[in-house]
Amino acid sequence: MREGLAIDAWECVWANDISQDKKDTYVENYGDSHFWLGDIWDVVNDENIVPNDAFLYTASFPCTDLSVAGARAGLAGKESGTLEAFLSIVENKKKSNSHPKIIQLENVKGFLTSHKGQDVLNTVRRLSELDYYVDIVEIDASYFTPQSRPRVFVIAVEKSLAPSVMKIKDNQNILDNWWAIFEEQPELRSSKIKNAVLNDESLNWALFDIKLQNQREMDLADIIETEIEPDSKHWWSAERKEHIFNQMSPAHQEKLIAMTSQDHFSYGTVFRRMRKGQSMAELRTDGLAGCLRTPRGGSSKQILIQAGFNDWSVRLVSPREYARLQGVRDDFLLPENQNKGFFAMGDAVCVPVIEFLTKEIITPTYKAWCNSASNKSLKQDK
Repeated sequence: MREGLAIDAWECVWANDISQDKKDTYVENYGDSHFWLGDIWDVVNDENIVPNDAFLYTASFPCTDLSVAGARAGLAGKESGTLEAFLSIVENKKKSNSHPKIIQLENVKGFLTSHKGQDVLNTVRRLSELDYYVDIVEIDASYFTPQSRPRVFVIAVEKSLAPSVMKIKDNQNILDNWWAIFEEQPELRSSKIKNAVLNDESLNWALFDIKLQNQREMDLADIIETEIEPDSKHWWSAERKEHIFNQMSPAHQEKLIAMTSQDHFSYGTVFRRMRKGQSMAELRTDGLAGCLRTPRGGSSKQILIQAGFNDWSVRLVSPREYARLQGVRDDFLLPENQNKGFFAMGDAVCVPVIEFLTKEIITPTYKAWCNSASNKSLKQDK
């Protein structure tokens, strides 16, 4: 998140995570002057921990209870439920008029359907009660990097500032062209978001009139660490190769054989998935990696296939390749431990996606606030 905001020179004044490993990676790159390690719930009742008057709050609360891989406990779950701690901090700041002007939340697409859509509605309701207007957008990292990573962003702007940067839903005007923004770019807001609005039109709904264009100029082959030598220990043994080949369906085996017949190297990624109680290896060859995950189990680590010249090789996608798939610069320092590198990058947000939101929404909102504050000051002077 910080990397993406840096494109417009935003300054981070406070950061938090409960993971020591994540703190170590953060401190290695940015220093330890403002990182607070610990449970976000412990921050709620101590108003001095989070600085006052920060313009922007961002949060990527755990997706564990929202994702398909999780138990679907939703925001009632222990981990995804930390969103309530975040909102309580905002509520406490509001009491002292030191709350943020804009809030950006990020999570998996399962957030839109968790508990039949009630979790996202309850979140918008809480933000509405705190006097924010709220938009929701969906962005896939594949617009920017060779990774399929659809994510949901809930963006809330303080009520007094929102009309200058958002199109506010007018419930009194049935001829309002508000819905036209939905139809112009369905890639940004699917029918799930539209249904959320229709399920409770009384909430503080608003839209940013932004356009998403496919800016990706690379595919999977462009992020490969070519310096990993053919005799490196990272490449799997013949026995492991045979095992993963046997886990593929006949159709995927044929795909791989076709890749080996070419007179150049091509690349694909493999995920292991349970299909009808059986572990299957699924090969993807469209130039995109699947959605990166944290390495909580062997099946969550993404596998790379290199094929051509009548042969093929297989290894795990490296932490640096994970970072490139997330749009992270090559001089960003990663943990030496491979699993910690997977964890740092697999649980991150895609940097170019945040850059897009920064340029299209966050920075324009700040400029609008600066203009309104300047105008207010001029009126007071007069």
